[in-house]
Amino acid sequence: MCEPNYFCIYDNSAAANVVYLSESVTDALGWLPEELTSQGAYGFIHPDDHAMLRQVHMSNVMNERMSSMVSYRFKHKNGQYITLDTVVHHCHDIVVTANFVRDVTSTAYKYRFSSVDEVFDCMPDGTLQGVAAWNIRQERMKQTLAVDYRWIGEKVVHSQEPRFCLILNRYTEELTIVFASESINRVVTTAGDLVVGRSLYEFVHERDRPIVYTYMSLVKEHGMVLRLRFDWLLDNELTEPVEAIISCTTDGIAMVVRQTPRMLFSDKA
Repeated sequence: MCEPNYFCIYDNSAAANVVYLSESVTDALGWLPEELTSQGAYGFIHPDDHAMLRQVHMSNVMNERMSSMVSYRFKHKNGQYITLDTVVHHCHDIVVTANFVRDVTSTAYKYRFSSVDEVFDCMPDGTLQGVAAWNIRQERMKQTLAVDYRWIGEKVVHSQEPRFCLILNRYTEELTIVFASESINRVVTTAGDLVVGRSLYEFVHERDRPIVYTYMSLVKEHGMVLRLRFDWLLDNELTEPVEAIISCTTDGIAMVVRQTPRMLFSDKA
């Protein structure tokens, strides 16, 4: 993963206020995390990209999109605008993003492009292009971006699906959890402070650990955006079936997790 990259978490308001930035934002854009935290994103977006990016942001939030990518121009601290590819995961009351300085020749870019659900490109002529031809042909883009809800007072007021985010230390074999969003308790009835500092695998059912390990290895090695299902271990060996979307930067691995129906298998042919 050679492109400069970083994590950013925004709130899900119309202003897209920065809640968290990983330290590698300095390598990518020159800013210190504290210089951007609590700021609205649009103050740093190229003016010609504002309308398009607002449209994509509204669609991601209102449609609770798990996995998409959008390219646009973000202001470097030196005043120049840098084109970013941002992988977006909507997560209940926050928006989790993995951001990469664009390099369309890199293998990691091609993996990301091929593994997200939708790809949007803010074009220099002021138009928005859907560029994942197998899933979002140009004639379907308006339908894909259509929303049934609007912000009220720049905030989401309707009910949204409970999801939580984990940030994992990608450099530990056990994938230590370094951050858990507050909504974790609504999905797996576990408090965030009880999971931070522990291995992800402590919460994965034994039968699912090999596949989770395989997926995590693919994400780390190739920069892919992957979706998987596994049983989350609760107290007393009870489990909760979950679905997770996974992406990574050099600063760690991000997982956005939601409940999923339990799969029932029959022994009958």
